[in-house]
Amino acid sequence: MADTHNFLPLMLDLSGRKIVIFGGGAVGERKAELFCGCAETFVISLEFSPRLQELQASGQVRLFQLDLLSATDLTLKELISGAFIVIPATSIFELNQKIAGIARESDILINQVDALGSVVIPSVIKRGDLMIGISTLGHSPAVSKYTRRQIERVITPAYSDMIRLQDELRNYLKNNVAEQRKRKDLLWKVLESETVWKGFSESYEKAEERAYAIISGYLGNSSQ
Repeated sequence: MADTHNFLPLMLDLSGRKIVIFGGGAVGERKAELFCGCAETFVISLEFSPRLQELQASGQVRLFQLDLLSATDLTLKELISGAFIVIPATSIFELNQKIAGIARESDILINQVDALGSVVIPSVIKRGDLMIGISTLGHSPAVSKYTRRQIERVITPAYSDMIRLQDELRNYLKNNVAEQRKRKDLLWKVLESETVWKGFSESYEKAEERAYAIISGYLGNSSQ
């Protein structure tokens, strides 16, 4: 029976999780930079890029020097023990397949760089608390990159400020507007206001001032 994949995009809390990356080159470096801010990240290789060494010096990753070509299956199994995700990212396809097979036998999630594993890491756009993941499941990295560029033109850094403002306004409205539907309508009025969005180009305070003016105008009219 042919392998089937049913992927679902999820946001995972990786706090305290162990991520093991095999390969100290450019690909391993990129994976380490992605994970080191949210998980315990280990990189195993005979040699490491300068950037990976910098990450270790700053305490963001842990490097383990090992000749993977001569490592036994038992050694590899011990290295991935307790891992949440294993990433075989060496330059040798057969070695990556071997590591993936050992991880699979241990029921550990696998992100493969030269095949489709059980975990696909999307291209990520982050604007404060807003995160957008883009993936073509490995079928077209070019389309993924193109899509990212298109979205980045629309999702500007101001979105981070709007999220902060919306959170602030939600708390304010809970204390000042009894009806949930009215609170929702007011939040949408602010969200769709061009003057508020333009205010962010000056400062957060300017946008905040305009947002509260919208709310005050509504509350003033509704009390009459």
